Amino acid sequence: MSKNTNFSKGVERLVDPITVGTLHFIQSFNRLLPKPVQQMFVKSSAKKYPYMGFVVEPYASFLFYEIADTEQVQALLPDGFELVKTKVFTDDEPKYYGAFGSFRAHTSAFWGARVELYIIAEDKSTGLLSWMIVDYDTNTISYDKMNGLRSPNAARSIVTVNHRGTVFVDVQDDDGRRKLVYDVNVEGGVMTGLDQRLWLEGNLSVGYGRLLSDNEADIFSLKFEALEVEKALKIPVDQLHLELNTWLPGAFKAAPEQVVCFPYAQHYLSDSIGYSSKLKSAAELAAAVESIDFDQVAVYSVKSIRVMFLAGAAVSFVITVTLLVLLLTKTGG
Repeated sequence: MSKNTNFSKGVERLVDPITVGTLHFIQSFNRLLPKPVQQMFVKSSAKKYPYMGFVVEPYASFLFYEIADTEQVQALLPDGFELVKTKVFTDDEPKYYGAFGSFRAHTSAFWGARVELYIIAEDKSTGLLSWMIVDYDTNTISYDKMNGLRSPNAARSIVTVNHRGTVFVDVQDDDGRRKLVYDVNVEGGVMTGLDQRLWLEGNLSVGYGRLLSDNEADIFSLKFEALEVEKALKIPVDQLHLELNTWLPGAFKAAPEQVVCFPYAQHYLSDSIGYSSKLKSAAELAAAVESIDFDQVAVYSVKSIRVMFLAGAAVSFVITVTLLVLLLTKTGG
């Protein structure tokens, strides 16, 4: 438990809906700025706001697939990372896994639904098991090195649960390239112990795959109370109705090996983009959580993004004027 408040409440207070709404509004005006300029503003912001509240809402679900083509999947990882076998629950047989995480989240920077594809790998420089985000689809804004500040790429995403305990996931990217559609009833699930190397250690070393990171993993850590990842619902695979999964044909076996669901909200204090806590063990995590004083943690501000907005507007104005001058010159006006 942190010094001054309940950890979950402290994280929730770092999520300001007005700030998130403002970011959603002004993000689209930044697309004219070069990505290196965007990166400069984002990293500058991390110096003042090194942490972000990140709340994964109840009924986040994960489909774990055994990797069928290790060569294809290894190529998705940045240099310095290699596939590693892991267990999902404490009593599993270790396997090479890719995982599809489907969830809704409200954070200091965005609010909405996401599907993320993770490859479970090991950081050869630290020995830490790592969750590597190789790609994602979302109906909200996002940021990564390849895309910069990014508009939604899956506008009609659905991640929800009904009154009968059925989780529905229907996320299709706007280009029609990728679709993940399934439903699963979680009432038959049993709370089961999770493998702590995967769920605790892995959340201390989260990064991006080769394409999203320009071959630089950009590792960051999550801070959280360890009991958040002690147990989850183990759902019988035969309870899953998988309608469609068109991600990475041939990379994974046809059906998931494990289905996991968290029936409660998970509260994380995430490193901001451009900052890394570099936590390496359960003991370091516990000490970091204990030392947090939420009264001293700055709530994420849109100030630097507002500067980007003004810069983007200026760039747009200059381009418009230039094109107008060229047009008039060409037509003799």
